[in-house]
Amino acid sequence: MENDNKHTDLDIQLTAKKDELSLKAKGAGLLVLIAICIIGIILLSLKMADMKESTILYPPILFLLYLTYNLIATLDAVLGLAVRCRDD
Repeated sequence: MENDNKHTDLDIQLTAKKDELSLKAKGAGLLVLIAICIIGIILLSLKMADMKESTILYPPILFLLYLTYNLIATLDAVLGLAVRCRDD
């Protein structure tokens, strides 16, 4: 039996006000930026594996790591995520 329903529907709501964006738009934007940084780190690492003099790529990778760390911290602050450890 062939599955004709191969597409997934995704509803995204965006509220743009004069002074601020909605929380969903902020979170989605930050997640996109984090994904771009992680893809950049992976691609630079693959390029570094092919090169003989690979030390030239350390500063861009470290910059992307620092940027990703700060974006994750910003996402945590904007969305109010909390990690809780329970001792049960």
